[in-house]
Amino acid sequence: MLGGGHSASAHSLGASRATAPAASFPDTPAGRQARWLARAVTHLPLSTAQLSAHFDSTFIDALPQPATASLNGSFAGLRDLRVDAITLDTPTTLIFEVTVNGQTRLSVTLVVDGQGLIAGLHLQPAAASPPAAQPAASAAVPNGVRQVALSVGSPPLKGTLTLPPGRGPFPAVVLVSGSGPNDEDETVGANKPFLDIALGLADRGIASLRYDKRTLDYPQSVDPRTFTPTEEYLPDALAAIRLLEQEPTVDPRRIFLLGHSLGGTYAPLIAEHAPKLAGVIFLAAATESLGQALARQVRYLATLPGAVGKAARAELPDVEREAAQIDDVSSLERDKPGTALIGGVGPAYYLSELRYNEVATARALPQPLLFLQGDRDYQVTVTNDLDVWLRGLQGRKAVTVEQFPKADHLFLNGSGRPTPLDYTKAGEVAPAVIAAIANWIARIDRR
Repeated sequence: MLGGGHSASAHSLGASRATAPAASFPDTPAGRQARWLARAVTHLPLSTAQLSAHFDSTFIDALPQPATASLNGSFAGLRDLRVDAITLDTPTTLIFEVTVNGQTRLSVTLVVDGQGLIAGLHLQPAAASPPAAQPAASAAVPNGVRQVALSVGSPPLKGTLTLPPGRGPFPAVVLVSGSGPNDEDETVGANKPFLDIALGLADRGIASLRYDKRTLDYPQSVDPRTFTPTEEYLPDALAAIRLLEQEPTVDPRRIFLLGHSLGGTYAPLIAEHAPKLAGVIFLAAATESLGQALARQVRYLATLPGAVGKAARAELPDVEREAAQIDDVSSLERDKPGTALIGGVGPAYYLSELRYNEVATARALPQPLLFLQGDRDYQVTVTNDLDVWLRGLQGRKAVTVEQFPKADHLFLNGSGRPTPLDYTKAGEVAPAVIAAIANWIARIDRR
């Protein structure tokens, strides 16, 4: 499953044994974590116990899994870190500028939660503004495209309506992100696939609405004893659809739903409750149970060379045991509601997921369906997911499928065996993917 939210990038913190950046960090909760991190990356691999002791569980869940392999891969190859300046210092937030490996200057924002655990880690070129002060995608917005800040749901989530040039009314797409506490851009490492899609669609005359997940903006509102994927996805997606229906620049008869990864799994449930939708778009939509998918992904990662493979091989026995537990209905039914399982949620989450049939729900929808799949995707695959959708939908009218041989789970083009390290390299959603979405919407419009 796709993780999002706060992720370490390719330029992750590192320090050589001869470097002593720790003296520059203040004695605050954020400063102490920055001091630990700068030292810890010189003694790779980081262990699962270290991650649990220093990182917020929400942060860990948002990383490409297994989290230890992702972080160790990101930190690999770093030799030296020099702290140049501290530009913001509060007990919970530290922004500082560093030079990495004697070449790359970065601004690092490290945020800790109420327990002093790392809840956010953001890196960008040192000349750029801190994330909190930077308007969403302001430097990337083409001439004529309009970005409009909106609130989605209640309490309000951060959202952005991206409009093409002109007066409209435009067709529009609601973007629903994958698993984990994703931001509105579905940021993963150095990449922002939902931002790419929003701007690409606007270039083709299609509006879009994307928004933070409630698990990112209001993590304290989640009760792990009762939280389910339906609660995670349905209310806010429906609120986003209703918002577009009332937006003067949007044609309410031409609103589409796009779900990515686990968001695609739950797109049929959302569409079932929004019968006026014009169509549903599935990007790398999963059908495997969460336990099966997790175990399969880690087994694949265990075959990779280097730090990623080493960490996955070490974690595989525990992952397979835990994956079997969350796929066992009888075991989940015996668990107490407060039992903490993978991801920090309780048995209610996984029971709800196992009892939901996404393929049957999609088959009963009246709208046209578009499935897009990257052949280099190791998280949601052709064999384990796309083929399951297509077998279940065989004979159903208005199903369109497009595959992209070079695309991975984020629909970034690449080559060779896919790895979580791919996400640390800045890229863009393949133009052919955005064109496929826009062309399909145009065909639906003509009907």
